[in-house]
This record gives sequence, C-alpha cells and structure tokens, in this order.
Amino acid sequence: MREIFVAIMLLLGSGSVIANEYPTNETVHFALRCMDELGGQTEENLYTCACRYDAIREAMTYSDYEEGYTFERNKKMPGEKGAAFRDNERGKRFYEVLLKAREAANASCIVVKHVKMVKPTVVEHQRK
Repeated sequence: MREIFVAIMLLLGSGSVIANEYPTNETVHFALRCMDELGGQTEENLYTCACRYDAIREAMTYSDYEEGYTFERNKKMPGEKGAAFRDNERGKRFYEVLLKAREAANASCIVVKHVKMVKPTVVEHQRK
C-alpha cells in the first residue's frame, strides 16, 4: 500500500508543468476511486488509472469536470435538494461531456494485467 501511495505522489509531482492542472486532492481521489473500480491498489491498476486521468484532464478543464462530476454525484439525491441538480441543464451538459471523456479514456487506456513469467518449454524435436 505504501508503494502505491508513493507512486501516486510521483504521478502528482510529474504534472507540475501541465497547463490544465487539477487540484492534488482530486487527483488522488480519482486514482483511488479508479483503482478501487478495477479491483484494488496495484501497480497495474495505477498505470491504467493514471492514463485515464491524463486523458480526462486533456479533454476538459477542471471547472467543467467539477460541474459534471457534481451533477453525477448529486442527481439521485431525493427531494428538493436533488431537484436543483436534476433540473440543472448546464450540469447535464457537463455530465455528458464527462461521460464522453471517460468513454474515450477507457477505450484508449489499456487495462494492464499482471503477467506471470514462465520458463519456455522445449519441444523434443528442437533439442536434436
């Protein structure tokens, strides 16, 4: 777990020159949510999630991402409080942009699987 945290911090440190900067806490939350969705905090999942994060960050500004994500998170809230989100056309538009950015990120970023190294097998006729 400590290695994953260090890897996330390295990911954060490498983006300091990027023009479309997202807040550090959102970067960490995104990585942790994404890795959880993929099955846990592993190096392979971190690689996939970092790719997805970069793709989304390139597709939308943080302000637009925040509006879309806020709409997504709160649209199912019951009663009058939820109505403010459900009836928000601007939020719906940013949510649609966020969904398209996620789809593109998921399509372009491979899900890395851990590959176990095995010794090559020697076919009998190749030895002769």
